[in-house]
Amino acid sequence: MIDDLELPPSSEGSAAHLTTSAAGRRGVQSGMSRATATSWRELRGVRLGSAMFVALLAASFLIPAVSPFDPLAATGPTLAPPSVDHPFGTDNLGRDVLTRTFAASRLDISVALLGVAIPLFIGTIVGAILGLSRSRALAAVVSTVIDGINAFPLLALVIGFVAVLGIGLKSLIIALALTNWARYARIARARAMVVGKQDYVLASKTLGYSRKRILLRHVMPNVSSETIAYGLSDFVLVIITVAGLSFLGLGVRPPTPEWGSMMSEGRLFLQTAWWMTIFPGLALSWAGVAVAFVAEGFRRRQRGDL
Repeated sequence: MIDDLELPPSSEGSAAHLTTSAAGRRGVQSGMSRATATSWRELRGVRLGSAMFVALLAASFLIPAVSPFDPLAATGPTLAPPSVDHPFGTDNLGRDVLTRTFAASRLDISVALLGVAIPLFIGTIVGAILGLSRSRALAAVVSTVIDGINAFPLLALVIGFVAVLGIGLKSLIIALALTNWARYARIARARAMVVGKQDYVLASKTLGYSRKRILLRHVMPNVSSETIAYGLSDFVLVIITVAGLSFLGLGVRPPTPEWGSMMSEGRLFLQTAWWMTIFPGLALSWAGVAVAFVAEGFRRRQRGDL
């Protein structure tokens, strides 16, 4: 008798609805779990890169501070191999390579930060204003200048400006500012032109908001996110450019510790005193890889992959 009983149609529909809802919830939870796992895997690179960079930055302050050796003075025998007293060995003048390597990291990172921050600031403002400009003549002239600068390799332009301004740290920073801003301006201009056509910007214009308010509140936040993401990638190129110019004798002058100049001095003793070149080169590679991890994470976030 009980087996012959049938559920009412409403009961069958309710049971099916409950089953479908449960399956839907499981699907949503599974999708959220996969998305969370993917995001965590993507963010691991950012976390690793940030940890590597912070560790290098901390070592650049701590090691020269606690080291008993002066990075500019001879502290032992010349060309001594790595040992307990000198873990990175000594150079051809008897200076401690460990202390000089991490003292150089402060200089290289600081110059690279300035070499990115100044062009980023200038290029973002110029590109954003140019993207919203109604003057075709102004846009044509500035765009021609930007395209002309971007047509040449960064290193070639910086070498040219340093040759004119003179060798030194100040000339190097000025050269980076005069040449690298155009790359940020091109990105900012393209982004500003897209943002300027968005509905919220058009609505702001319809409401009679000033162009300054539209630029600062609506356009600049969207443009700056693009240029900052590019700036992280550009940091790797700039720090290599700074070291490369010092390697060629056009950047920081000896005896100031700097990765490029240290590698340049060590190349003459590469077969007999490899540590003079290897350890500054490893520090430079460490900084580049750390920032590259962070930059890749920001690029993925900009594309919406995270």
